[in-house]
Amino acid sequence: MRGKTTPTKKNVVDNYNREGKSYDAIRYGRTRGGRFFSEIELQETLVMMKRGNVLHVGTATGRVSAHLISQGLDYIGLELSKVMVTITKEKMEGKAHIVQADAEHLPFRAEAFDNVVSVRSFHFLPNPDEFLRDANRVLKPGGRLIVSFEKKVHGRGAFEKIMGIPPARAKRAYYTNPQVALMMRKAGLNTLYVGNVTKLPLLAYWRTNNDRMLRRIHSKIPSIFGTVGLVVGSNRLMN
Repeated sequence: MRGKTTPTKKNVVDNYNREGKSYDAIRYGRTRGGRFFSEIELQETLVMMKRGNVLHVGTATGRVSAHLISQGLDYIGLELSKVMVTITKEKMEGKAHIVQADAEHLPFRAEAFDNVVSVRSFHFLPNPDEFLRDANRVLKPGGRLIVSFEKKVHGRGAFEKIMGIPPARAKRAYYTNPQVALMMRKAGLNTLYVGNVTKLPLLAYWRTNNDRMLRRIHSKIPSIFGTVGLVVGSNRLMN
């Protein structure tokens, strides 16, 4: 079930530390399409959450953190990179509690959170099964685990070569939506939703500078072309 490339924590942390404050600009700030994708991603994350508190795994520079806090949620963020922890804390200006820790070994008591959210950090985990089991542990009965990730797509390598895209510095493992849903069920979670965050390949957003037409037709595009998956699981209710 694993992708051909197994990520390592050191590789991911080194990449995040290197990119630092330029992380968001690289992914969302260079084009209008990138900013539009960010809007979509944040909306899809919030609509899947239930009322209550949230543990956000993988804060990066605090883009998702700021959005969740703006919605009035009781928020705790977790990040492995010390550089990103510092950047997120600076961005939040004391409005959020940010913990430097490992997603595969969550330093929280059992049944502490109504929601655990991982926005496109799942594919960086060397042992995602351990994260899913620990996320289940810290969820309250009926709590929700929301995971988005870059999907396994046939022909990805050939497409990247054609487009002249250099290999990613941060290694990642790609999964299909059914694979992640099965992993969740094996971790003891019920699957509530399996689908896509995006309607188009991620690069189609990041390389589009004129987003007017894209915004106009986006709701009419089928989601089968999306390359960012979304799976939502629920902690099984106690009898």
